[in-house]
Amino acid sequence: MSEPRLSDMSEAEFDAMIEGHIQQTARGDRELEADVFVDLLLERIEARAEAPVTLAIDVHGDQLVITTDNPGTDVVVQGNEILVGGRRLVLRLVHQPMS
Repeated sequence: MSEPRLSDMSEAEFDAMIEGHIQQTARGDRELEADVFVDLLLERIEARAEAPVTLAIDVHGDQLVITTDNPGTDVVVQGNEILVGGRRLVLRLVHQPMS
């Protein structure tokens, strides 16, 4: 996309974009330009994203011990399984650690 993201625009650039949209609408052209639509969509998706969740993985012998830094999220850890949304991630140790 050739235009900057809305959050990266200066006030003058944003005002010019809005003025252009108003003029476009006044002419009866109600379509939103594709790059503006995609930028708005991506910014809305990004705004809905939650803060990151950090998982700590410790190896004890042949067992993985996984803990989360924020147990109040929708990430559930059970043994070597991590439940995120509708997905179940199963972790397995491929190589034994050197003792």
